[in-house]
Formats: sequence, structure tokens, C-alpha cells
Amino acid sequence: MKTKRHFILDENFDYKIIKDLSNNELKDLSDEIKELIISRCSEFGGHLSSNLGITNLTISLFKCFDVEKDKIIFDIGHNSYAYKILTGRPLKNLRQKNGTDGFQRIKESKFDVYDAGHSSTSISAALGFAKSRDLLKENYNVVCIVGDGSLENGLCLEALNNLVIANTKIIIILNDNEMSISPTTGGISAILKGIRKNPFVHAIFNDANFEYFGPVDGDSFKDLKKAIEKAKKAKNSVLLHVKTSKGEGYQKAEEDIVGEYHFVQPFDIKTGKIKNKVASNVVSFSKIFSDLVDEDLENNEKTIVICPSTTVGAKLNDVFKKYPDRTFDVGISEEHAAVYSSAFAMNGFHTYLFMYSTFLQRAYDEVIHDICRLNQHVTLCIDRSGLTGQDGETHQGIYDDGFFFSMPNLVLAMPKDKYDAKRLFDFSKNYKHPFAIRYPAIYEENGVSIKTEPITELNWDILLDNSLEKVVVSFGPRINELYEALKNKNISLINALFLKDYNIENVKNLLKYKSIYIYDPYGIESGFASNLLLNLNKLNYKGDVKIKTLPVSFIEKGTIKEQEKEFLIDLESSLQWILS
Repeated sequence: MKTKRHFILDENFDYKIIKDLSNNELKDLSDEIKELIISRCSEFGGHLSSNLGITNLTISLFKCFDVEKDKIIFDIGHNSYAYKILTGRPLKNLRQKNGTDGFQRIKESKFDVYDAGHSSTSISAALGFAKSRDLLKENYNVVCIVGDGSLENGLCLEALNNLVIANTKIIIILNDNEMSISPTTGGISAILKGIRKNPFVHAIFNDANFEYFGPVDGDSFKDLKKAIEKAKKAKNSVLLHVKTSKGEGYQKAEEDIVGEYHFVQPFDIKTGKIKNKVASNVVSFSKIFSDLVDEDLENNEKTIVICPSTTVGAKLNDVFKKYPDRTFDVGISEEHAAVYSSAFAMNGFHTYLFMYSTFLQRAYDEVIHDICRLNQHVTLCIDRSGLTGQDGETHQGIYDDGFFFSMPNLVLAMPKDKYDAKRLFDFSKNYKHPFAIRYPAIYEENGVSIKTEPITELNWDILLDNSLEKVVVSFGPRINELYEALKNKNISLINALFLKDYNIENVKNLLKYKSIYIYDPYGIESGFASNLLLNLNKLNYKGDVKIKTLPVSFIEKGTIKEQEKEFLIDLESSLQWILS
């Protein structure tokens, strides 16, 4: 009976031993890495399935490359857990404020040569590294690992197009598991399926100065080593097609065909169930808007829903199954999603475009050029707006609050609760122009239910009219907490339901107050706060204006409460500021 080799996967692990390990020993190492990934994700949450599926491939990189010299770039970087473990970062306090980052981070380790949190940047980055190497007359391999879901993105295709004429060499390892977050869709996916069935199709790559190797079994250390060594010897750039299994090593993740184990909250390993029960007062904005669009699809045949690969997080899976003819998951293609939405609107449809705030950044040009400029009836439902916590710098949803102000014709709004969500959604049906509703994934109900009338104009809601001395102007779920704290104070409170293109009469109404406190805990200072201050200046407001919001900066990982405390926008600090 074979004796299983044990490895100590701590900060002192010496990855150099991998080159001398047998295939059986590599399998033992893989098993232990997967156990550690499962354990850490169960404790802290994180990207589970993608990391399990790529473990053997990652180990093979250490078998074949010099990771201190060669440049290894993981697309997005959320699937670099095994790589981190092997380079002395055993995922301690994963994704916590002072712990290991959930993505590759240049600041974290010399082994992380590039970092990103958005899809499809790796080939462009690898090409830049390769051309730099050539110009500096240096000698090292440049390797990028990109998923089949990421390959569908236009940025990857642009980089591939440029690579053909770049006169340099990189090794592209295609991690093909037939999934992005959810199952991959579209033409590139169909092409890859054809290549899997008929590998002779690879001849087309030769005409583009590429060499294609594969498909290679991503679980076979023998096959991986042979293919990687062949790729290293090739004169031209190589596309090494590796077939992996997302979730390999944890049965529940292996059986997941929807994408629920792509990213997980802390969970019980035996049952797969989330450890921390969601409090009864926690409400999902994602589910609220999913239910609203479900009802609208049922009642209106001219309603269209588009979502770029985040249907699971946006709670849209059931909606997409129910209305397959009018719902479209376009994959990781945010720019396409925006133009696609506009074209539907030009043909008489009302399109709801669901997108996370952080990913919407990638569609800035298309939103302003193809939706706003053409003034089309498209409603953007912007999920994960505001601070998002432990994914850190690349995933904060705070910047749309700023960049939308450069877009003509677009109204931006934010609900405080489910009542506002319905009011805004209903308003969007008849508002025949670009309309954006931003919201965090969840909010906590505190027993306050400030129900107001249906929206007919772009006006704010006066929630407390207690004094002309001081007024607080804010919005979003924090308004409900402010209402409770200020209802018996000599302070007025306004829910600025519309953040942009609101009726200027709302600003004129503020001129009567001696002091105005603008409080935006969901965006940056160049967003709502600055633009309201500009409007007040235009109207020659003579009183005192104070502003509390987030700076224009990149905010590191941590819990949302930790991030709020750090920038003093938490409720306690803000109340002290208001009442002082």
C-alpha cells in the first residue's frame, strides 16, 4: 500500500521541492492544498470552485517554470489560492483586513507580478511584459492563465488580435472548465466545444503565428508536464488548452452546475450550508429587484432583461429560466451588454440591464455613447453599490456615484428600502430615458417603514421637517437609521432619492436652512456631494455646508463596518458629526 506523503503548507513551505516530486507525491500535495483551500473558504469565505479546479495545473507551473524569474499572471487573480499557498501564503485570515488577499497582489508578494480584480486583463498584461522583456534583452517566460469564460470578453480578443503581429512570445494557458461564474455561453464557448471534439481544428492557429497544444487533461501531472515543456520550446506564442473540472475535490462544488460554489460565504464543510444564518431583518435588494422584474416580464411583453454573467449574484436564475426568450446572459461582456440594451430600446423594448457597480466601470463608454447619447429607455440596475468589503480595491462599488455625473440624459437614484425600490422601479417603466438605480446587495430593516407616495417627478422626500437651523441630506438604507436617531432632534432630514438630474427646486428648498449636512456613505466626494455643493453655489447659498463621504481613493479589503469606521462614515461617527 502506497504511503501518503504529508506536506507542511505554512509560510516556510519550499516550493523548489516540487521539481523533484513524483506524480504520486504531486497528487498528495494537491490533495492537501485542496483541503486547505476548502478549510479556509469554509472559515472566511472566498472563491472556492475555481481554485479547486486549477490546483493540479498550478502545481505543474512550479514543476516546469522558475517562478522567481518567469512571470506568472492569473486572469482576475481570484483563482490564485494554490499559487499563494505554494509561495508561502497559506491563506491565513483570507480576505480579512490584515490577512491574505483574495486576488494576486503586487504589494503582497514578489511572486505576484500583476494584480487585477476584473476579468480578461491577463493576455494584454502578458503581452506588455513580453515586449518589455524583448526590449530590455532579458530572458524569461511570460505565462498567463485565462479561463474560457474570460476568453469571451472583448479585451481578451483585442489582445489576441494584437499578439498575432507583436513579434514576441507568450504562453497562454486556457483553463477550460466550461464555466465562468455560471456555465459559459456564446460563440467562443461553442468553438471550444468543437475543438474538444476535433483537436485538428487547431491548424487554424498556425496561420496566425500561434501554436496550439491540447486539449490536455488538467488532472494529469504527466500530460501537463509534457505539454508545458513543449510550449516552452515553441518559437511562437502558444495557446495551451487545458481541460479542468471546476470544484474538483469537494463533491458539492463538483456537482454545482449553477455557480453557487464559485464564491462562498463561510460554510459547514459537511453539509455545504452557510454557517452564519442571515438575520431575519436582513433584506436582499438583489432579490427585491429580481422579483420586481419577474412581475414586469409577466405583465409586459416589451420588457427585456440583460445580465453579463452575474445572474447568480443578482438572484436572476429563476427569472431567466421562466422567461428564456426575453432574458439574456451575455457572459463577461459588459460593453456588449450596454449596446445590446440600447438596440432593444430603439426597437420599442424597455431593457433592464443588471450589472455590479464594479463591472459597470468597464462599460462607461457604451453607457454614455450608446445609451445616454441616444437617450434610450434603458434602466440600469446597479447591484453591489457602495462599499463591498472583503474583495477590496478592485470591487468597491463607490465610483459610479462619481462618473455618472459626466453623462447627459441619465437620472441616477438610490432607494432606502423595499418601498423606495418599488417606487423607483415603477417610475422607470414610464420614464422613457436612461435611468439608473444603484443599491447595495443587502440592507437591514430597523422597524422603520417610511412609506411615501408613487413618484411622478424627480423630487426628494422630506422625512423630517423639524427645524430651519440644520438639515441633513442623505439617501440609501442609512436614511432609515438617521430617521430614528433624529426624529426627536431639532434637525430636519431629506431623503435625496434622486442623486443626479433631480428637480432644481429641491436645491432651492435647501436655501432656507442655516446649515446643510451632506452625508453620502455610498460614494466618493466627487459624486453627489460635490455636485450638490456646485448647485448650491450656483444659487448663491450663504449658509454653512458640511460634507461627509468617501475620499477619491482605492479602499483596501476589510468588512464594510471596518471600512466605514476607518473613513468615519459609520452611523455613530456621523451622528456625532451631525449633532456636534
